[in-house]
Amino acid sequence: MEQKSLQHSIADSFVLSNVETQGWTICVQQKQLPIFNSFCIFVENYTTMNFRIGHGYDLHRLVDGRRLILGGVDIPYSKGLLGHSDADVAVHALMDALLGALALGDIGKHFPDSDSAYKDISSILLLKKVGEIISRENYLLSNADVTIIAQKPKLLPYIPEMRKNIADTLGCDISQISIKATTEEGLGFTGSGEAISAHAVCILQRV
Repeated sequence: MEQKSLQHSIADSFVLSNVETQGWTICVQQKQLPIFNSFCIFVENYTTMNFRIGHGYDLHRLVDGRRLILGGVDIPYSKGLLGHSDADVAVHALMDALLGALALGDIGKHFPDSDSAYKDISSILLLKKVGEIISRENYLLSNADVTIIAQKPKLLPYIPEMRKNIADTLGCDISQISIKATTEEGLGFTGSGEAISAHAVCILQRV
């Protein structure tokens, strides 16, 4: 609600102090009218909350002679994902979401594939480094939701371990990590079995 309409609608009930919070000019001082108590509490809390939302996406080709690592879990399969690191698309998408939420770039910026230090490295180790970056920025994870897109293999039996790996690495409760798997009904690169991809979204909260 814009300041003018807010003033017009409740001018007799509030004193506006013109506090700016991320582009919002809102009322934070209350007169003695109980009917507006809950509204004022909400507005006052809003001024102290700072949330950031991030989205990440990754895709890697399936090839012979590689292990299939997803969510830090080594999954038995005839092919694995090709990449400079272990090519864990689920964790890569999540790392990009976490970094993107704070406008800190992506994993290519922080862990370039031109650096031999990251050759075949576990993405879980990289996720730990991203968690440390987020912490240094004074944010913590509220929740994350990852969707893995793969025609094969079936991933449902491995999801609990994936969630635990990520939660343990980020130092959060497993209830804050959601992982889902789906297919694309035989369509596209993932549907044909040529690749596996993942999307991730997250919410970070300032501490």
